[in-house]
Amino acid sequence: MTDQLLTRAGGTALGAVFAAGAAARRGKALHPDGAVFEARLVVPGVAAAPAGAELFARPGEHAGFVRFSRGIGLPRPLPDLLGLALRVLDAYGAGQDQDLLLTSSSDRRVVHHGFLPARDVQDRPYSSALPFRAGGERFLIGALPCADSPRPAGATELDRARAAARTGRMRFELAVARPGRRFEPVADLHVGAPLPDVYDAVAFNPWRTGGGLEPAGSVNAMRRRVYPLAHAAWRRRRAS
Repeated sequence: MTDQLLTRAGGTALGAVFAAGAAARRGKALHPDGAVFEARLVVPGVAAAPAGAELFARPGEHAGFVRFSRGIGLPRPLPDLLGLALRVLDAYGAGQDQDLLLTSSSDRRVVHHGFLPARDVQDRPYSSALPFRAGGERFLIGALPCADSPRPAGATELDRARAAARTGRMRFELAVARPGRRFEPVADLHVGAPLPDVYDAVAFNPWRTGGGLEPAGSVNAMRRRVYPLAHAAWRRRRAS
């Protein structure tokens, strides 16, 4: 009970901090500058997929959209922690979506539990940094840039992402990393056409999940309270 109370209190406090940040910026406290694209997730059902995670274990294709963003909002040309937020639409049935929130990181063991800055959305692997669980397994979720994905020139990382997406060949591998191991691909993420700016207002949440897949650990438990509070503050600010 004490741990639960501490988690709830910590989540509420962090939510207040992010809400204040959103209000001060008149936007999102983190990942304020981004661009959204159509996405298609192709799941082959490979052996590396956690059996308890329906999204990765069951072969199929899913529509969705993906947002690339600058995490802290540092001035360019400084590198930043880049974000990849994916929403898989109707992943578990009509209206039952899956969100995955990843940040630029590494494919090295241990290091993929942290974040690393990048200058381009295809520079580095992305990682959830915090674990998921499914069917008794724990693992990180990541996204690995594909070597054959186009990398056009552009003034900013978001301009380059738009140019790459317009080719129809921009691609990442979604992957999982079990404890002490590197990422193993379990699905292909195809990035499609840029979407209108209205999609940039979509609020992603790591607890929008299902199919046996669930964020694990006390920090993720705090995030369950943080995100609704921060999103509510952001929506109020946008409406004012």
